[in-house]
Amino acid sequence: MHKKFYLSLLLAVSVLLSSCQKDDEIPQTDYSIESSSYFEVISQHQNGWIKQGQQNFVYPESQVSKEFEYYENGYIKSAKVYANSLPHHLYMEVSRSEDNKPIWSKYYNTGGELWFETEYTNGLPSVKKVYSEEGTAIQNYTNGDLSSVEFTTTDNSSTITTTYNAAAGSRNVTITNNDQTILQADYPYQEQVGAGVYMNTDVPVANPFGDTEANYIKKLQSSGWSPKWENRADPIEFMFPYRNHYEYYNQRIDFSTKFAVSTDLYQSVIEQYPVTENGVLMGGVRYVEGYEDYFPSIEVRDSLALVHDENPALYELKYGKEYVRKVGWGKTYLVIGAIRNLPADSNAADKVKNIARRRMDEVLGGNTSLTAEEQEILNKVWFEVKFFSTLKEHRNGMVINSAETYNSAMEAVDNAESSVIQLEYDLFEYL
Repeated sequence: MHKKFYLSLLLAVSVLLSSCQKDDEIPQTDYSIESSSYFEVISQHQNGWIKQGQQNFVYPESQVSKEFEYYENGYIKSAKVYANSLPHHLYMEVSRSEDNKPIWSKYYNTGGELWFETEYTNGLPSVKKVYSEEGTAIQNYTNGDLSSVEFTTTDNSSTITTTYNAAAGSRNVTITNNDQTILQADYPYQEQVGAGVYMNTDVPVANPFGDTEANYIKKLQSSGWSPKWENRADPIEFMFPYRNHYEYYNQRIDFSTKFAVSTDLYQSVIEQYPVTENGVLMGGVRYVEGYEDYFPSIEVRDSLALVHDENPALYELKYGKEYVRKVGWGKTYLVIGAIRNLPADSNAADKVKNIARRRMDEVLGGNTSLTAEEQEILNKVWFEVKFFSTLKEHRNGMVINSAETYNSAMEAVDNAESSVIQLEYDLFEYL
């Protein structure tokens, strides 16, 4: 009997050892954060998350794509973004606080010259300066709202100042030349059809057409995209650039920083997500209520042509080279799920991204739920869902952590009046 007992015990131990051996043979998922051929982890925080990193272009391999630093909580501390197009150059630089508020940002031309810069106060823009060969434009903000635009020509001979009065619903344009006031006029607070602009600095100037009657075209068109993985956080597909100049826009692989000069929402998104380790989840809706369209009569065009030909320099000083041909009214909102500190192992990264996708479905629709094990895996990385819209309270994004917060943000957009989402320009010379 003792012999039978020891035999049974030996068999049980053998089975146990065999089981342990099989468990040991099961490959464990590697969630470690390490460098790859195009993604270099320079330093890490004590919690293992990335502190400093660098990305390189796949081609040419030797050129830097992005240099960045994260806070320990996963938010961007600073970033430098380089253009892939020739010449290779730094074109965007941002600095942000530990609670993800912008501090300052700078954008550069291909030659390395400073193009425009923005200073922020408590997360809202306070001053934006735009530099060009023609001169310097200084945009001043009060509580994040544009209050004035001051433009001075390079030779200091002329100034154009626009001051905004939201309470009165008006803006005043004053233009001086050689210390003489050559134009001073009040216009509606919102730029309307016929309003002129300086193309290179987005400085609003006078309206040569006087009172204009635009043709309103009702559209009631809506385009929507469910969140999908994008290689970079460029929201231009999901929104309208506020100022759409006459020049042809060719979408490149770099951020379209020209739109950041005047489109606050676009600037906010690209400065929050200048680095994407393995893509972002992005979706949104564009709703066009309608357009105000204006084309002057032949009598008006002939009259303006005479004024222009008499003194072209003075005409351009007062009205610029472009005028507002269309004003688009509508709404835009974006939903962005950003992920950082992904594991280097591709299988592990894909597993985390799949869980993140389901988590986003959960906070947007409340129709799925993660298991405790899946939530534990997601906690290994930084993942955040934000809601953006043209409403001021959503400009820097509203964190979405439940279906209730998402529905609340959507309700605010639905209940808001349609706003101007785009100004489309045409050249005076084509009149």
